[in-house]
Amino acid sequence: MSAAPAAAGMLSVEGLVKRFGSRTVLNGITFQVTPGEVLVIIGPSGGGKSTLLRCVNGLEDFSSGRIVLDGLVVQPSGANIWEVRKRAGMIFQHFNLFPHLTARQNIELAPRVALRRPASECRERAEALLARVGLAEFGHHYPGQLSGGQQQRVAIARALAMDPKLMLFDEPTSALDPETVGEVLAVMKELATGGMTMVVVTHELNFAKEVGDRILFMDAGVVVEDGTPGELLSQPRNPRTRQFIQAVL
Repeated sequence: MSAAPAAAGMLSVEGLVKRFGSRTVLNGITFQVTPGEVLVIIGPSGGGKSTLLRCVNGLEDFSSGRIVLDGLVVQPSGANIWEVRKRAGMIFQHFNLFPHLTARQNIELAPRVALRRPASECRERAEALLARVGLAEFGHHYPGQLSGGQQQRVAIARALAMDPKLMLFDEPTSALDPETVGEVLAVMKELATGGMTMVVVTHELNFAKEVGDRILFMDAGVVVEDGTPGELLSQPRNPRTRQFIQAVL
């Protein structure tokens, strides 16, 4: 297992570059996240935000730079990649639940298979997590029987079942009906209040303002501006940041 003796904080990204052929998608991204911090990443579509999260979780390789997660060097082809993914739960835009499994079975699966925990323990944990996300009565429902907001809350419970140190959210409300967005954001707020370290890619600026400790504004594969919600949303220094926030609000 690769260790990082000089790594600071829960997550360290240094000089990250990602290319798809001749196109540079991430161009020298550098930031750190401390334990318990909520970092919100905003910016226009195509700016590299989702690719950044996929690199952090080892789902995408990168061209150069360094990522250290909870003391582990992230190498997508490395021997420690499954350990990295245990420590970083990933929530996608489109839920990615197994359609042939019930909500409870979706949550039970990874701890039982990857962590080799007893089936009874996994079931008890799944039921507790369903209650935590407000779905105690829906454990026997299949994804197709649930609303988008309910499916996303099951996906959050599934990630939490692995006891991650860090949660990565890739625009978790973008595929939801407006009336179900609040259900998911409420669960995310509860996680933040409980001290979960989170990196959240979102266009929900009210969430960023209420819950975020810091905001990164990304555009064209670079970090244009980094600041507290009060600074970046109210008094952005960079004209491109200002233009984006005015358009979204």
